[in-house]
Amino acid sequence: MRTFRGFTLIELMVSIAVLAILLGIAAPSFRSMTASSDLRGVSNELITTLAQARSEAIKRGGRVTVCMSADGAACIATGGWEQGWIMFADNTHSGTTASIDTGPPADTVLRVFPSTSSNIVINGNMTYVSYSADGVSKQMDGGFLAGTLQVCSKVTGIADSERARKLVLNNAGRVLVSKPSVDASCPAPT
Repeated sequence: MRTFRGFTLIELMVSIAVLAILLGIAAPSFRSMTASSDLRGVSNELITTLAQARSEAIKRGGRVTVCMSADGAACIATGGWEQGWIMFADNTHSGTTASIDTGPPADTVLRVFPSTSSNIVINGNMTYVSYSADGVSKQMDGGFLAGTLQVCSKVTGIADSERARKLVLNNAGRVLVSKPSVDASCPAPT
């Protein structure tokens, strides 16, 4: 008499049903965890870029600018920072990447950051951040530059207290980070 080892069809079906229930419970929290990780990652990347631009301006003894860029080569003034951004040595003090035959040497793109996840929105009141040789953030005309960028997640299932990071550029050129309560500047979850 032979004995067979293995599962019966009923045992297999019960095991698959239990697995499906466990996955159904775990999937929403996994999506929330992934969205929170994306939000933190993009926020940290932007903070790091601004800190590097400040450091690079001091090191080079000249202006370094970070601006929104959809193509990784030129600055844009419309849309949000989620399109991507570039950091460049702003030798022409124009706030945009330029190639000029006369005058100061052409601007040099130092780093390119591609567009973010489609679940991230970055908005604020600055289209560029520019640092002078002393590490202070300044407008192109030399005036005081400060502002705010808000990084928001559009994913549902995340607590409102975890859906946004506010990056505040202070008068010394440093970035302060806070977790604001979500307001109208963050899009509704999708």
